Amino acid sequence: MADDVTQQKSEIHFSWEEEVSDSKHITKWRTSAFEAALEKLKETQGSAEAVMRTGEAFGRGLFAQQIQEKSSDWTMQRWLKTTEEDVLKPLGNEFTFTNISRDAATILMKRDPLRNLSHEASTASLFTYGALRGLFLSAFPKGELLVEKKATPDQHTSMELLFKTQASAKDKCERERVKHLFTLFEKK
Repeated sequence: MADDVTQQKSEIHFSWEEEVSDSKHITKWRTSAFEAALEKLKETQGSAEAVMRTGEAFGRGLFAQQIQEKSSDWTMQRWLKTTEEDVLKPLGNEFTFTNISRDAATILMKRDPLRNLSHEASTASLFTYGALRGLFLSAFPKGELLVEKKATPDQHTSMELLFKTQASAKDKCERERVKHLFTLFEKK
């Protein structure tokens, strides 16, 4: 009887919407969230909005589970260090920080395992953007995540991102621009 209980516990599958306290489950959690995004994409007949919302929800969940709370002396550099150790490395993402100031950081995303493993590469990129945006806005609600204009969704190796803790009105339109950019790419 005890063996049955042990076997049942080992067969528990985590959903991205459930609480996951152990960091080794973070990649399974991402896979589950991405699969949910793909299902929503099918249900909404190709809506980039569904993918981005699911990614953002996943990012907010990552913040709640892996980082847990905003520090009273939260700075861009401290957020990046914490995020890199607690989220990005466990997910297998690789970044190069090209510029970090108190209120902004430019990073070059060198490796995104989700994009590399997926047959839906631009959808995976849109999901990753949404996840990073949700993660970032959990720490800096007045900020925005910008994709540098020279970056395009068809780049296989890298994407340059700009994190700003204080976003302008123009910056707040970035989400719609990125969604439109990835939607256009998907139609090609």
